[in-house]
Amino acid sequence: MTTRPQSSSGTGRATPPPAIAGIVNYLRERRLQPGDRLPSERDFAERLGVGRNAVREALATLVTLRVVDSRPNSGIFLRHVAQESSFETLVMLAGLGEAPSAEEVDETMEVRRPLEVLAASLACERRTEDDLRRLDAVQQRTEAVLARGGNIVGEDTEFHLALAAASHNSVLVRVLNAFYEFTAGRRAVWFESQAEGAASATDHRRLIAHVAARDATAAQQLVLGHMTRASRYWNELLEGGLATSATSASGAAAPSTVSHRQPGPTP
Repeated sequence: MTTRPQSSSGTGRATPPPAIAGIVNYLRERRLQPGDRLPSERDFAERLGVGRNAVREALATLVTLRVVDSRPNSGIFLRHVAQESSFETLVMLAGLGEAPSAEEVDETMEVRRPLEVLAASLACERRTEDDLRRLDAVQQRTEAVLARGGNIVGEDTEFHLALAAASHNSVLVRVLNAFYEFTAGRRAVWFESQAEGAASATDHRRLIAHVAARDATAAQQLVLGHMTRASRYWNELLEGGLATSATSASGAAAPSTVSHRQPGPTP
C-alpha cells in the first residue's frame, strides 16, 4: 500500500512524506537520466536517515506514479518522467515546492476548464438540498474570511470541491481534487489580492444561484469566465518573468531540473 501525501495547512496542497521528498531531492541533485539506476533501499535509508520500510513505501509510491520502474532482480530505475509519469506526479512535485513551467500551467488550465464546466452542468442537474446547504456554508465562511482581510485559498478549494461533489460523480471529484492540489500554491498568491478574493466570492455567489435554479447554461458561462480570467492572469504573470517571485510568495521554489521536465546533462 502506498502513502497518500498529507495536506499541509493553509493551502490544501499535498505534502509528500519525508522519504519521498528525500528521494526526489536526490534525483534533482544527481540529475539522473531515463534508465539510470537508483541506489538500493538500504543506501537510501542510510542517506536519508529513515527506516527501510519508509524507503520501500516511498519507492512503491514512485513506481505507482510511474516516476521509477522496479525490475525484479535488477533494481529501481528512473523512467522518462515527462512522457510516462502520471498527473499525480505534477501534484507531488508541487507539494515539494517545484514551480510548474508556463507551458504546464497553460496545459493544465486547458484540461481543467472543460472539467469545471462539466462539474457545474452536472451540479445543476443533480444537486440536492444538502448540496446547496454545503455550498452556502462554504460561501459564508469565504465572506467571513474576506471580512477579516484574510486569504480565501482554503475556502476556494472547499467551494470547488463542494460544487464537484454536487455533480454526484466521484471520479470527477477525484480528478478535480488533483487539480486543486496542484494549483494550491498559485491560488494562494492569487488570493493575496483582496480584490481578486472578492471577485471570486461574487462569482461563487452567482454560481450557487445558478445551481439552485438548475440553470446549466448560465452556470457554464460563469465558470468559463472565471477560468478565463485566471488563465489570462497566469499567462501574463509567467510571460512577464514574474513566476519566481509569485511562487516564492506562496512558499514554492522556482522550476528545477527534476522530474517531469527531464534534466539535461550535468555541467
